[in-house]
Amino acid sequence: MRPVSRRTLDWIYSALLLVIVLLSWGFVIYASTVAARRQLQKAFPDKFFEMNELW
Repeated sequence: MRPVSRRTLDWIYSALLLVIVLLSWGFVIYASTVAARRQLQKAFPDKFFEMNELW
């Protein structure tokens, strides 16, 4: 197997970092929507909140 160039390694590391950042932001957005739904259900226990209503 031939050695990998520095440019290729930089591209791989950049792509990996981008994937990690996107996954972490996705988790933050998901967790905040779950927390918002819980707070809404506490404030309005008689109403059922679906995900479509929040968008």
